[in-house]
Amino acid sequence: MALCQEAEESAVSRDHTGAARRLGYAAVLLAALLYGGNVIAGRLVAPLVPPLALAAARGVLGLMVLLPFAWREPHKPRLQDLPYMAMVGFLGISVAYGTFAWSMQNSPALNAAIIFATFPAVTLVLLAIGWHVKPGRYQIAGIIIAFTGLTLVSTQGSLDRLLALRFQPVDLVLLVNVTACALSNILGQKMMQCYSPTITSTCALFFGTLFLLPGGLWEVVHQGWYLPWIGWLLLIYMGCIIAGLAVLLNFEAINRLGCGPVAMFNNLNPLFAIALAAWILKENLSWYHVAGIILVLGGVLISLWQHHPAKETALSPENKKHLRRVFPPAGPPLL
Repeated sequence: MALCQEAEESAVSRDHTGAARRLGYAAVLLAALLYGGNVIAGRLVAPLVPPLALAAARGVLGLMVLLPFAWREPHKPRLQDLPYMAMVGFLGISVAYGTFAWSMQNSPALNAAIIFATFPAVTLVLLAIGWHVKPGRYQIAGIIIAFTGLTLVSTQGSLDRLLALRFQPVDLVLLVNVTACALSNILGQKMMQCYSPTITSTCALFFGTLFLLPGGLWEVVHQGWYLPWIGWLLLIYMGCIIAGLAVLLNFEAINRLGCGPVAMFNNLNPLFAIALAAWILKENLSWYHVAGIILVLGGVLISLWQHHPAKETALSPENKKHLRRVFPPAGPPLL
């Protein structure tokens, strides 16, 4: 693939100063808040419509939001880069949205919560296997602490629920979802060496939706489509706000921070879902919610410790070599 053959000519200028990183943290926090609402909306809408049709509709609505901004971008995608963009869209949109909608209908909520919590660990494993980037001890400790907190929340603080947990073959779909999202973030960071987050997110959403449309249309024809007015409002939220704005914010954060730190912030998605459920659905908060929130926040902060500019020297010379080779200095570090 010809991605970034002329990066010096087409790359968008980037600033990775402290101010730029703060904007990245703001973007990923807002994205996590929006994704938290997506979990609630998905649980309500998924039983009403076929999964691929729901995923395709989300993509179309998201494109309506992103296309006007992408049209104003000075650096348009080149023909030889389109296969790479299609791959990012297939993984991050087609596979991720389709499996998410399917899992909302078929997977137990506890299983889904625990598997989704493995996203940061899966990201670091993929970086280690495919890009030879070794995670630091703070990252490993942060992932373990945050995962413990999410497990505590998911099991409602009950050891019996944890021991009774049984993973099923359908849970493999959730693992595919997590792996596809992690790969999409990693490959998307490479794409942003040449293009802005707006172009990257729009192209990913375009190709991802394009791959979903045939299956979605087939489901509508053979299974039908009916949504009450509240369902349409939730679908608009999942499409325009999540598939549009949240995807853009996610790529913006990856561009400024790197996919490693952004993966850790995904642990905040269920915390925001809990907060929104307590606020909107009037659900009560229990001790395990509070303990889990503390553990997750502590894990995220610990994992980010080595990402502070003053801590960049903690990377080994071997890791720095791999970072420069795989992701040149035009973009932020992976870890």
